[in-house]
Amino acid sequence: MTKDGRPSLINDIRLFDGNRYSYLKGSEEAVAFGRRIAWFLNGEGFSLGAFPALYVLFTSSLDPGVVQVTNDGGDWWHRYVHVGVAPGFPDVPHPLEIAMRGIVSALIAIRPDQSLVIQRANVFVREHGEQLRFLLRRRETSKLTIEISSNIVAWPRPSYLFIAHTNKATAVYREAEPIVLGFYGEAFDLLDGIRLQDAINLSEMPQRPVMSGLVKRRG
Repeated sequence: MTKDGRPSLINDIRLFDGNRYSYLKGSEEAVAFGRRIAWFLNGEGFSLGAFPALYVLFTSSLDPGVVQVTNDGGDWWHRYVHVGVAPGFPDVPHPLEIAMRGIVSALIAIRPDQSLVIQRANVFVREHGEQLRFLLRRRETSKLTIEISSNIVAWPRPSYLFIAHTNKATAVYREAEPIVLGFYGEAFDLLDGIRLQDAINLSEMPQRPVMSGLVKRRG
C-alpha cells in the first residue's frame, strides 16, 4: 500500500448495495468473485493507482449498466465506483451475472488501458471459480518446488490453505491435507508459521491445480 500516492497492487474488491455503508447481502458468490478477480489481478501485477481496494456500489439511481467513477473514499486506500442496476437488486433475475459484469465494468472504467487484461482475468476466474488457487509463496530447493496457495470459497463454506511440492526430476505433484481458514485473508497470516518439513511427506495428486501468479498482500 502506498499512502504517499505511488501505484499499489489491487488486493480487495468489496460490494455495496444502495448506499456506501450497506454491504451487498445474499449474493455471496458475487462477493467471492470480486475477491477472486482482485487476487488474480494482483498476481498479474495489476494496479488501480495509489489505492489497493475497489468498492463497487450497485445503485438504482443510475440506469442499469451505467458506470460512474467517483473520487469518494472514506480513506486513502479505497475508491467507489457506482454501477447502475434495476430497482430491487439483487432480488432480480440473474443477480450474480449482473454483479460480475458490474465488477468488470468498474475495473475497466478506472483502467480502460488494461481492458484486455481485465477481460482475460474475468474469463479465467469465471471458468475455475473456487478451484482456482492463489499462489502466496514459492520456494526452490535442489529437488523440489514448494508452493503455498489458497482458494476463495463463497461464505459460509470455508476457504483453504494448501501446502504442496513438485519434484523437479519427476514432475510429480504432492499436496498435504488442506488447512481450514477462518477467513480467506487469514492465509497470509499463516505463511510464516509453515516450515520446510511441512512440505516433505505429502500425498501424490493427479496434477498441479490451476494457479494464479504470486499474490502480494501489499505492494
